[in-house]
Amino acid sequence: MMQHRARAPGIALMCALLAACTAMPSGERGRALSPAAEAFEQATLANAQAQMQQGHLAEAAVNWEVLSVLRPDKPNYAQQLAQTRAQITQKVNEQLPAARQARQRGALDEATQRNLAILALQPDNTTAAQALRDIEQQRNKQLYLGRYSRLTLAKATSGKQTALGTHGHQAANTTLSVERNALEHAALLAGQGEFDDAIALLKQDLAAHPKDAATRSLLADVYYRQAASLESKDKPAALAALRLCLRLEPGHTQARHKLAQLTSRP
Repeated sequence: MMQHRARAPGIALMCALLAACTAMPSGERGRALSPAAEAFEQATLANAQAQMQQGHLAEAAVNWEVLSVLRPDKPNYAQQLAQTRAQITQKVNEQLPAARQARQRGALDEATQRNLAILALQPDNTTAAQALRDIEQQRNKQLYLGRYSRLTLAKATSGKQTALGTHGHQAANTTLSVERNALEHAALLAGQGEFDDAIALLKQDLAAHPKDAATRSLLADVYYRQAASLESKDKPAALAALRLCLRLEPGHTQARHKLAQLTSRP
């Protein structure tokens, strides 16, 4: 999609070019342009030069390419195209390792910006596109696992105290491990967009521990995230998920706002 948008101006210019060339007598092609084609050439040249000054290299390359096709008798246009493409390659080669290093040290915002800059230069750069998808997945994992680590620990600690009163340290450690794994597994599933699986796991855990606040809170938030993912494609399902969220956690502010938004829409 990003590649398609970036190339669209070039396609429009090529269409205009073909129309201008069609208007010229066949004997004149290659020697002189029609007034309309000359005006088109000057406008395209002005755009290319302005885009170069502004650092919009991808857009400039499209215009130099059009000019080199329109006027093959002017080698300067082909030279400018080659130079612009070389600049794009150089900048991409500088940004790729910097983006990779930023992600490795956990600077996800910087890594995102660098990969977006790469795609602005090369919309078809698959390395940068995949890196952005990976960063989004990493953000989701950090969001869920980070947000609920305290809740999980609180639940495990509670289980530990109960177990200590009955079966001692071994039972306490078993309770902590099992309950921590259940919540973290559900959080990870939700972070990957597998809401149905996360909900099934949490509902099973909540059935075994109906008064557990950590499980209830996480389940409510998974319902909210599910609703957000559904609102543009299945409004009734999104509304149902929001109501389930609020049934579990009536004070969920985001869910209340989202429900009000969706119900007010036609």
